[in-house]
Amino acid sequence: MIDKYYPYQQRYKILGGPGCGKTTKILNILSNYIKGGLKPNQALLIGFARATVKTLQDRVVEQKLLTEKEAESITTIHKFCKDKIGGGDVFNTDAKKSFKKKYMTDPDKWIMLDDEKYDSEDEIAALWSENQDKKLYIYYDIINKALHEYGYDKNKKYGKDELDKILNWFGESENHKYKNVHTEQLIYFYNCLKNFKSQNGMIDFDDMLIKALYPTVEFPKYEVVLVDEAQDLSKLEWEVISKIARKTRDLYLVGDDDQAIYGWKGSNVRIFQKWPCRKENVTRLEKTHRLPGKIYDFAISIRDQIKTRLGNEFFCKKRIETGEEGTIDYIYGLDEIEDIGPESEVIFCARANSLCRPYAFFLKHKGLAFLEKSQSLDDRGKFKSSFPDNCRNVIEYWNTLQEGGSIKGIHYINMVKNIKKEFISDRKKTALTTKDTAPPELYTDELFSYEELKEKFHLNCPKEKIWHEIFWFDTKRVVSDKKPKALFEDRADFNDYLKRCWEKNPTLRTKIIVSTIHGVKGMEADKVVMGVEWGFSLDAYMLGDDRKEDEELRVCYVGVTRCKNNLYLFEIPGEYKKPFPLLQNYIKSTKKDKLLRVDNNFYKFIEKMEREVYGEENKYE
Repeated sequence: MIDKYYPYQQRYKILGGPGCGKTTKILNILSNYIKGGLKPNQALLIGFARATVKTLQDRVVEQKLLTEKEAESITTIHKFCKDKIGGGDVFNTDAKKSFKKKYMTDPDKWIMLDDEKYDSEDEIAALWSENQDKKLYIYYDIINKALHEYGYDKNKKYGKDELDKILNWFGESENHKYKNVHTEQLIYFYNCLKNFKSQNGMIDFDDMLIKALYPTVEFPKYEVVLVDEAQDLSKLEWEVISKIARKTRDLYLVGDDDQAIYGWKGSNVRIFQKWPCRKENVTRLEKTHRLPGKIYDFAISIRDQIKTRLGNEFFCKKRIETGEEGTIDYIYGLDEIEDIGPESEVIFCARANSLCRPYAFFLKHKGLAFLEKSQSLDDRGKFKSSFPDNCRNVIEYWNTLQEGGSIKGIHYINMVKNIKKEFISDRKKTALTTKDTAPPELYTDELFSYEELKEKFHLNCPKEKIWHEIFWFDTKRVVSDKKPKALFEDRADFNDYLKRCWEKNPTLRTKIIVSTIHGVKGMEADKVVMGVEWGFSLDAYMLGDDRKEDEELRVCYVGVTRCKNNLYLFEIPGEYKKPFPLLQNYIKSTKKDKLLRVDNNFYKFIEKMEREVYGEENKYE
């Protein structure tokens, strides 16, 4: 819609496949505007996820387009909305726990959640099992999808009444996940959640978007707005973009509809595909600078099966300078992966969080640090180390003291929390870590040497001792996670792992990532290990729904295209469902005499499978 602010508004689309330089294109556009006299506050860069935003922030500072302070204006759509509505506390992980404690222990109401009978009220209060939590997330899921599919429009059938939208969507849904949820349960949950947020002054991520769309909320006027990963926006998020666009001269939508993988949370790739834009304002980036030949060919075979796509073509830029074609291996054991070490650049990914656990155990066994995607509501989009940052910081403090340097008093307090009993008495430890009784100078920026800490503040650790002889780390991960899937058996197991990581790499920094495929979107690595078990999502793939099939194909496509050299397709042993049929079909259809071919392990696997199913005479050739 052209409005009074800019009668000559321009709308642009930039389309490009994996590794085609979409981020570079965004930065070049911004650079040209700045060279033309644009002030930083006249531009807005929006990334779909925090990882995207962090990449953009790092790049603009690196290229000196913006200062670090100015780069903070690059934002996610949720943060943009939150800032415009005046903030509010986020309904985060801790808030969710409080919510469950307050509302979920009412036996007259919440006994309906599982259609089971419990012996006592106390049991209901104490036993919120993993299965019950899944049930809880179903309610969140229903609310999220309803709001994102219907959007916000006071003039529409469902008006501003969120509950009406939710109940209507729930009534129309045929998703098997919701078959045990009754309308009265959903209404009760919605009202409890709404009341809890209201009483505690909290907002969730949907609230940020909806409140920002109220007519009373004004958006700034921008000369140029650039939206990255636009294919992943939901209808509700598109309405926010539309509101921003009304006061924007030039709007750039950057994305790749082949990588639209958030339909499960309400994203609508068709809006991106159909967003009006003059033909001459559509730019196609047609070369990938990431994918070597074999992996490119494999990726294209996946992409070409997507039914609902714009048809954006891109072509592989071969690595002529090295002559590398890349490799693809089908593996049954992670030990088959070669050359994984502390300096390795590797992405381990799978379709679901539960399918990532074998990767974590493998890396723990190898004594390698890794980064893992956080699942908490308040840390969404962040990657956390396999050990807390505090552990690395404490080790660095001690190394600083060993080398003759000085540390802040507050750093010493952080060390004291992890010092073994024999090196500092419990009584003194308590005094040092309690602000009311600790010496006040420890809470200043004053620096202290090893000798000063030993003399004044009860440090009895010999300077020559290595940190793992002094410190005993404790973590919430270790202490509270007693589930069978826990990565560490106990504190001793965790400390041993941390020591082995440090012995291989004293910096404790890593480029090894463990995540779902969704979590690594936009990233790349020399090696990619991707699980081929699609688990529960196979059901969606086999339903015959084009949208669901296409999304599963897109997820597979995104995973494969993170790879710069070596792709490992890993069949996870155990109780998981069979491999994604697309991958097997591709392997079966690939002939040895064609360019599109994979390594020997593929053929061995298929030959074995064919012999088992059809007999020797029909084995794969």
